[in-house]
Amino acid sequence: MRALLSTATDPGDLANVSGGSTPYRFDSIFHAEGFGARRLKRQRFKLMKEIDSHLQNLLAEGEEVEFISWGTEFSLAEHYFMGLWAQLINRCALLCTNQRLLILQINSKRKVMDLKSQVRYQAIEKFAPGMLGALALVLRDGKKLMLTGIPRKDRKPMKALIAGKLEAARADARGSGRENLCPHCGHRVVGYPDRCNRCAGPFKSGARAGWLSLVFPGLGDFYLGHRALGVVEMLGAAVAWGIVVVPSALAATAEPGAYTEVAVLGGIVFAFVHGVDCWITRRVGFKGIYPAE
Repeated sequence: MRALLSTATDPGDLANVSGGSTPYRFDSIFHAEGFGARRLKRQRFKLMKEIDSHLQNLLAEGEEVEFISWGTEFSLAEHYFMGLWAQLINRCALLCTNQRLLILQINSKRKVMDLKSQVRYQAIEKFAPGMLGALALVLRDGKKLMLTGIPRKDRKPMKALIAGKLEAARADARGSGRENLCPHCGHRVVGYPDRCNRCAGPFKSGARAGWLSLVFPGLGDFYLGHRALGVVEMLGAAVAWGIVVVPSALAATAEPGAYTEVAVLGGIVFAFVHGVDCWITRRVGFKGIYPAE
């Protein structure tokens, strides 16, 4: 796979490549018509080059990639409390294979990041109404996967491809929801263990990330690898303490008995700043499996 894509410079170079030489179905991946089709093909081509090396460990024997797109996983709680940062850390490449939907976390430059997961087609119960432009899937475990920001020309083909897989997959009882994949070897991970049961690669702890952010906002994000977000949260917490608590503490030195007010203000800041950051960081920490460095 890597040699094939490394020598190609344009989607047209892959137009006649098929068969057992590649796990990619280029005829369906690069099928796009109308205004903006060439630009979309180029974007897919660049994304394929970025994710190709990561697919070495992910694809099973006989598995083929039939469609590639990208989007953002939508979470109301994360978008409410984190704003733009939720948009940044929830970007993902979406790969429809002949067996499953692969979801790979990517950054703004579409480089593959830590989190990798899969949804087997048989784990999809039905499509659900979503916000404008969203692809919403209801899984058999009752959870909903909502993907926004998918290119407009990709939405109908992607939905049609998944819909075509559902009937054939319903007889297979394996999988009832989203499944995390080991960031080291691509093996399916059940729960949130300390390390992979196949390659023994170590994982980070979502609970530890939450506790670190309770001590001081941003520490948990640094631990998970979201350093820019960690810096912003640390500065925000420092400003909150500096504006709300420090002036009262300084005034209390000249007013005996005013320390009760300081304690109350400190408790409020700790609860609403540290507590909320602890909750949201823990939530992000359990979005998938983070590799321990």
